[in-house]
Amino acid sequence: MMAFAAVAALSMTGCAAVGTAPATLGYAADRPPVTIDFWYMPAGGPIQDQAVIKETQEFHAAHPNITVNPVRVSWDDALTRISTASTSGEGPDVTQLGTTWVGGFSALGALRPYTAAEIAAVGGQDAFAAASWSSSHRAGSAEITALPWLVDARALLYRTDVLAQAGIDPSTAFATWESFEATLKKIKDSGGPVQPLAIGTQNTFGTIHNIAPFIWSAGGDLLDESGTRSRLAEPAAVDAVSYYQRLVALYDDPKAMPLSSVDIPAAFAAGTGAVTIDSSQAVADFLDDPDRAGLKAGWATAPMPAGKNGRFGFLGGSNLAILKHAKHPQAAFEWVRFLTGKQSQQRYAVNSGFWPPRTEAVAGTRLATDPAYDAFREMIDHGRTYPSVPAWITVETVIAKDFAELWRAPGALSRERVQAILTRTTADIDTALQDKNATGIGR
Repeated sequence: MMAFAAVAALSMTGCAAVGTAPATLGYAADRPPVTIDFWYMPAGGPIQDQAVIKETQEFHAAHPNITVNPVRVSWDDALTRISTASTSGEGPDVTQLGTTWVGGFSALGALRPYTAAEIAAVGGQDAFAAASWSSSHRAGSAEITALPWLVDARALLYRTDVLAQAGIDPSTAFATWESFEATLKKIKDSGGPVQPLAIGTQNTFGTIHNIAPFIWSAGGDLLDESGTRSRLAEPAAVDAVSYYQRLVALYDDPKAMPLSSVDIPAAFAAGTGAVTIDSSQAVADFLDDPDRAGLKAGWATAPMPAGKNGRFGFLGGSNLAILKHAKHPQAAFEWVRFLTGKQSQQRYAVNSGFWPPRTEAVAGTRLATDPAYDAFREMIDHGRTYPSVPAWITVETVIAKDFAELWRAPGALSRERVQAILTRTTADIDTALQDKNATGIGR
């Protein structure tokens, strides 16, 4: 879902600073009128803009003395803009943060920690999916600096007509690595007009989200448990990356390969590729506009294929943080409390298509009943997040840079060649992780 700006690392000493706690919880109705700025990053078209505007209207009706000014920020610019705002003191009261950014901004002391009373007021840790809560704080810290707001759960989306024409049973087509590859080969061998895959390789950060589940299902990982050393050169990771690179090299639609991952859902809907990997937000978009060429003949979703170590999916998304320099922190918390509440979570999930991290918010919505979301409901239980370490943004930047060689290859690479690329990537990551102050967040 996120395109990250490639920015230089910013070194900064010290640990995450503790923000000033409010004298009272929230912003009482008898307080003077205030306006708070809210930065949000849409993942696609106008659907998320409309959903945000709807929530600001609902919130203002419940809190007439607080007006929310929503400011649309592109993911390409967000990292730099939030970094500048956090150091200059000129920025929003509340900002959306990619889950992979929480560790870095927390380490820089840019975020105001939520108090124990505030955390209790939103329902506490148990109100949220465990994987989502793991991204609410820097690894190894007890300070909660960013409350879960949206979940980016990934699954497969496929053309039912293409599978039917190739004589493929969808109930087994994507069950395992072996059946997934066999399905793609059968589609290609059928000689139909639609290529097997729609995978973009230009947004290499999005590509990492696609590759990570295969690494996990092979029994590997990107970093060790302490978050201090890369595991990408280990056999399981090499097996997974070799497998994924082979699929892209042999079966990807040439029209899809040069695209960014954020452009793939629209391309798939227009008829590019028979199978893709994306978030539930794509499902909402497809349901909202079903008359496009690639959708009219039929489409459905499936869980990610299982490897020898089981079935895994990337679970990312966005959290809500109050900046350390927020002008109206108490009113800002009211807005965060509202957005993480059950009713807003249900509305926003239905309107935007993202999965709510608040577990009680799924029931009673189309996320719980529409067959198009079946695979995503299953993948929530198989989701994993990246480690919330300060240097994760740097790690992703290294992976994105080094993995570009995988997509420049004219065909499937040998395992030895993939091993060499991952060995170099591991050395680059380990060097970056040795810098205790590295965050990858720059200005």
